[in-house]
Amino acid sequence: MRTLRALLGRLFLLGLGVVLPLLLLEGMVRVAGIAPPAELHPPLWEPHPYLGWFHVPNSGGIVSSEYGEFQVSVHINARGLRDREIGYAKPPGVTRVLVLGDSFAEALQVPLEATFVKQLEAELNKTDRPVEVINAGVGGWGTDQEAIFYAIEGFRYQPDLVLLLFFPHNDVLNNHAPLEVTRLHGAVQKPFFHLEGDSLILPTFPFTQSQSAKTTPAPLLSVGEWLNRHSALYRFAVPRLRENALMVRLFGSSGLLGVMAVFAAQDPPVPLAYGVYRLVDDPQWQEAWALTTAIIRRLATEVRAHDGRLAVVIIGAPEQIYPERWAATLQRYPQMTAQEYDLDFPNRRIAQILEEAKIPYLDLLPVFRAKASQSSNAPLHFRHDGHWTLAGHRLAAETLTPFVADLLEISRSGDTQGSSAEHSKENGSTSE
Repeated sequence: MRTLRALLGRLFLLGLGVVLPLLLLEGMVRVAGIAPPAELHPPLWEPHPYLGWFHVPNSGGIVSSEYGEFQVSVHINARGLRDREIGYAKPPGVTRVLVLGDSFAEALQVPLEATFVKQLEAELNKTDRPVEVINAGVGGWGTDQEAIFYAIEGFRYQPDLVLLLFFPHNDVLNNHAPLEVTRLHGAVQKPFFHLEGDSLILPTFPFTQSQSAKTTPAPLLSVGEWLNRHSALYRFAVPRLRENALMVRLFGSSGLLGVMAVFAAQDPPVPLAYGVYRLVDDPQWQEAWALTTAIIRRLATEVRAHDGRLAVVIIGAPEQIYPERWAATLQRYPQMTAQEYDLDFPNRRIAQILEEAKIPYLDLLPVFRAKASQSSNAPLHFRHDGHWTLAGHRLAAETLTPFVADLLEISRSGDTQGSSAEHSKENGSTSE
């Protein structure tokens, strides 16, 4: 009996030694206010029968970073755009630019007026010709969804110029059903184009999402969800634990680190997205590039049919811009060191595709690399989130302004057509 009491006493003291420090840390995190909210964003997206998903019209709220990097008030307008209220009818004398893109255009990380879209609009309006720049970016979209949006909705805004943002890091993969569905462990979240020979075949509409992911049960997922709702310490610690590959391997599949870790635990040793930097002649990636080429060419044709012009803006990924980011990637996924990568390859390839199609483009990668190499400058990307900071949006807007002004054949105060054209050439763009 004494032995049992002694054992229970030791267990009690041991439990107390664990619980009390955790309660103390919980209190400290709450007092410091360094934990993100339980819900990082309001319900801004909903399923869509043609696009896979789209913004919920007239929705909004506070969007927060799980690392505390930003907290932004976001509003979605009546037509589902993260922009001010803009009607379809173009006012007389107004020139319109429609921006198609993914989360870099959606830009939930900064206030609307600080996005490159609105800064570009402000700069272009320093002329006697009024210009509206419309933001049609939606997080997670590929080039395929952006092309579908233009075909069913974007053309209604009567844009004179359509700016397509292209993010090589994941757009090529996103467009290709076999790669994208594999990346999502079997989930089919959107309609896909496909190729039959040289012919681009349209998706089947309406589309209904399906989930056939081969996931193992996560027995502690409900525990993780309860902790996320009630513990500030949990919300502060878990994002940082998910950065550790060993922690994800040990605890990810249990669900204790949240649903993101459940999927991360099932990812291959080398994430599919990095395949875009490999020079090997992989049939799936070759098909993905061919499909992406066909989608862009189709979009250019449709834009011309509506008396507009298509131009492409190529966005560099953080691992292309910051050498330390690529080094950290190789450290996180050591199996990658056995393969050869060329971080400039996808930019060269998309540039060649656009030149052959006579589509004007601007590659932002050289500009961002040059700016990032100057240590005195503010960071251009959030360290954890990976999207542009205020400084990144400002640099994008400054670089895009002369390029877009040339395409629209307008001159801003203090600029000449010649200087704008020279700026575009220096940044790797070409024109029709």
